[in-house]
Amino acid sequence: MIAAMMTGGRRLGAVVMLVLLGLPVARAQTPDGPRTLQPETDPGAIQSEPLPPPAEAAPPAAPPSPSAPGNAGATAAAPEAAPPETTMTPPAAAPAETPAAPQTVLLSPDWQPRGIATLQALDTHDVRVARIEVPVGQSGHFGTLTIAVRACLVRPPDQATDAAALLQVSDARPGGPGFSGWMFAAEPALALLENPIYDVRVLTCH
Repeated sequence: MIAAMMTGGRRLGAVVMLVLLGLPVARAQTPDGPRTLQPETDPGAIQSEPLPPPAEAAPPAAPPSPSAPGNAGATAAAPEAAPPETTMTPPAAAPAETPAAPQTVLLSPDWQPRGIATLQALDTHDVRVARIEVPVGQSGHFGTLTIAVRACLVRPPDQATDAAALLQVSDARPGGPGFSGWMFAAEPALALLENPIYDVRVLTCH
């Protein structure tokens, strides 16, 4: 009897709590009489579940060491960045200056050959002037100079008077400058013997 009253009291208390909370109470018929069932679950009600404890933050993974076993050669040193190519073209080098070619004198084919060249030689130290006749193919002398005449030409009579002689002049003094080329009677400045002591000019050919 007492046990039945205690059981009934617990059931009644449970029903009162459900009524206070506003939850429907389902009753079921049993051979022993009506039995209070557990409250029906509201499908729209929010169900709460205990959250798992937060996992500890894992420390950041350290980069693999190149010296560790199995990692040899896994990481290679990054190649240095190549310098950017420049599109600027360096300025072209100026061409080397070539020495001026010796002046070439072209004689007209109507110039007439002669057999003897008449030359004038000057010694600037002694202020001595000499007139020298040198046949073509031979040499004359003045001071330390040797003057060889290779050819002697004159212009035809219908043109302006002029004479040209092909000379080879050498100086016996050590280091004395010589000359090789054509000299002209009408224009002696075209070709000169650049000698500090002597000067040679062509006067005429005959």
